[in-house]
Amino acid sequence: MKQVAISTQGGSIRIAFMENGKLQEWRTQDVRSHASVGDIYQGRIADVKPGIQSAFVDIGTGQNAYLYVDDTVGVESGGTAKPNIAERVHVGQKVLVQVSKEAMEMKAPKITMRISLQGRYLVYLPTEESISLSRKISDDTKRKRLQQVISSTVEQGEGCILRTEAAEAEEQTLIRELTYLRNRWQDMRRTAEGLRSTGRIFQDAELIEVALRDGLANGMDELLVEGAATHQQVKAALAAFAPEVQEKLRWYQGKQPLFDYLGVEAELIRARDRQVPLKSGGSLVIDRTEAMTVIDVNTGSFTGAGGQQREQAVTATNLEAVAEIARQLRLRDIGGIVIIDFIDMKEQGNKERVISRLKQELAKDPVPSTVLGMTSLGLVEMTRKRVRASLMERLTEPCEACAGRGRVWRVDELLRRLYVEVTALAKSQDAEAALVDMPPRLLDMIEAWEKAEAVTWPVHVYKRLVPSMSPDEFRIGYVGNRAEAERLHSK
Repeated sequence: MKQVAISTQGGSIRIAFMENGKLQEWRTQDVRSHASVGDIYQGRIADVKPGIQSAFVDIGTGQNAYLYVDDTVGVESGGTAKPNIAERVHVGQKVLVQVSKEAMEMKAPKITMRISLQGRYLVYLPTEESISLSRKISDDTKRKRLQQVISSTVEQGEGCILRTEAAEAEEQTLIRELTYLRNRWQDMRRTAEGLRSTGRIFQDAELIEVALRDGLANGMDELLVEGAATHQQVKAALAAFAPEVQEKLRWYQGKQPLFDYLGVEAELIRARDRQVPLKSGGSLVIDRTEAMTVIDVNTGSFTGAGGQQREQAVTATNLEAVAEIARQLRLRDIGGIVIIDFIDMKEQGNKERVISRLKQELAKDPVPSTVLGMTSLGLVEMTRKRVRASLMERLTEPCEACAGRGRVWRVDELLRRLYVEVTALAKSQDAEAALVDMPPRLLDMIEAWEKAEAVTWPVHVYKRLVPSMSPDEFRIGYVGNRAEAERLHSK
């Protein structure tokens, strides 16, 4: 069974892709300052570097974003030479840009002026006058019909890309979706005109709608949503571009938080582990370095003393490892170069079976990967496109106590976990107040957010500073009567 679960509890959009009860992918979007893929900003050109054909753009997040010349828009010269970045943008110019690649720990976010709004059947291009169709639509009659429908619908200066799914869509469905995306773009432009400074003008619906589209494309069986407002938002999005699947929508109203109920929170904690167990008794060991990620496949106890029995046991373990490797790459959002050290196999046919299975499992991942083959040392070389920061970069940060050699929960992630736990306890116990012990980093953030009215607790929270507490934890000491919580806090 394939499920998509959505929650905005704790101040952020969180989306889990589940298959047969196991977490496959975890998408997040901080509704405050983090620049996520698909976000649209009004920015200002801060610096132009003709030597590297690039510009740096202030988008209001505290970190200038990177804009390459190929991602700018303007009148083409008609020649084969690449235009100069200085001819496209200048310092101080206001620009509307979209995040195409999130910031990594050592790299700025990458942005583009070639904005695209994703729909179920088409991609709307508000700044480019072009129409193109998916190459997978091979029927000439269907291609001509789609070309005719869209050509008569797009306006001057805009364009779109028709997805493979558009081949079977009705004409009015395509027109309705294009109109919906165009109206959204007009709303964004009005928002930008009223914005005096730099900043984000579009975020929330994008992540949810992309997740809905990906879930539909992947054969989603159930859509679980936590929170009344989020449920209404998802319902409206489905009505706009996928009304036929509204019966799959479920409003989750249980006392237990949605992601605890599904086991997602436990999976995320395990995703921090270096070692991943396999059912056969073997394991994966995943190590991340600055240049690449290395995955080592280990086996437990073999059946048989050696020879052909050993070869069969090794091959079976490697084939089992392949599915888990593909899942871990997607779940942990590992991008870039990946080296896999499978258990040594002697027969060439078994090596080919493992490589073939690896390609099949990776094909299920919406993020493209390339398997380059096996080296003479038996190492499999592959790459996975880097789109977002890895799961570890999104959930954790370097530990100050050990000079960055270890990692701890990001303080905003720690606060989210506290908020979810307090909310669940307050709901189940009908409480008035909670007493929480916490480290200095968490207390400082809570006080700053409360002062800025960025967090509203479901009950009164008494905060007690414990300097000796690990930066990676908190402790809820009491939930219940407010007078008792105040008495314990004052002790």
